[in-house]
Amino acid sequence: MAYLSALARSLGLATIAACFLLPAQLRAAEDFAFLPAVTFDDPTRMQLLDITRAGDRLVAAGERGVIIVSDDDGGSWRQAAVPVSVTLTSLHFPQPELGWAVGHSGVILHSSDGGESWSLQFDGDAANRKYLLWAQQRVEELEQALAELEDDAALEELEFALEEASFAVDDATDAIDTGPADPFLDVMFLNARTGFAVGAYGMLYRTDNGGSDWEIAIGGIDNPDRFHYYALAVDAGGRLYLSGEAGLLYYSSDSGSHWERVEDLYDGTLFGVAVQGDQIYAYGLRGHVFRSADGGVSWEEVDNPERYSLYGGTRLADGRVLMVGSGGLVLASLEGGGLRGWRHPSRSSLSSAVTTASGDILLVGMAGLLPLSEAESL
Repeated sequence: MAYLSALARSLGLATIAACFLLPAQLRAAEDFAFLPAVTFDDPTRMQLLDITRAGDRLVAAGERGVIIVSDDDGGSWRQAAVPVSVTLTSLHFPQPELGWAVGHSGVILHSSDGGESWSLQFDGDAANRKYLLWAQQRVEELEQALAELEDDAALEELEFALEEASFAVDDATDAIDTGPADPFLDVMFLNARTGFAVGAYGMLYRTDNGGSDWEIAIGGIDNPDRFHYYALAVDAGGRLYLSGEAGLLYYSSDSGSHWERVEDLYDGTLFGVAVQGDQIYAYGLRGHVFRSADGGVSWEEVDNPERYSLYGGTRLADGRVLMVGSGGLVLASLEGGGLRGWRHPSRSSLSSAVTTASGDILLVGMAGLLPLSEAESL
């Protein structure tokens, strides 16, 4: 499971290694990460983690800050100017000219020219400072609540919450000393101004001014263990969906101000959510696929004999959902509720897909850019 292994390295081994590095070494790595992306001879062969449409243009992003664009339906590609060298994990264009990309070291990039060039809008240093401020304010609020407490029945709960908030202050202080490390794993905009970025350790940020300001938006969501968030989606009615580690799955009917958690569905990680009309699909480890027909309130598992993990997905031009994952697996939803499968001969782990203007489907993953037309039907 190459993609999952890469993700584990980024979230796990990097954290362990950081414990043995001196602050000067960490800052040197940070300085390198925030150098402009190197131009590669054939960036389509680099590891690519996401691909999308910006109007008629195709845009893909991946390791070492690579973002590539194509204006001829994928026939040729050129590398965009990107100000960072970190792995980029997700792209979203709410309008053809306006795009955002997120990735490691807490970076959020913005493009106003359809992905041709990018500027740094937010990073892990800013995220660490905002989290410290949020944690300090949380401590102050709980201390005030304890001082004004009149009902002893709530004492234990408030004391526990205050202890957790104090730990969060310590964690945030350490993170500022360490530097930007935690990655954003998905970005989604509802329009040109309102968007969300989610990622490791419960990071959930929101902007309502096109990214001029990104603010912590975790007040309305239940995730006390700070499990990772992996993917966002929105349906035609504006309801939001969020999936993550340890079976995390939420929906929001008020544009993300409050999130309802789906309980007791699955203990494994759900890497993605995709929308097919009034059908919502959530998918993840070991090929588990779940479907909801009532806006995320109730779910049923979809039969899938292919027990390969699914890492990404998209909605096809005909409205169906396409999911991709390890071992070159590709699954498409069927009108009757089943799944149709293919396997790419590269057997390379896949992380995203897109439909071109001509109706072809392009895949991206550990081996770079790959056409679905090469895949073998299962």
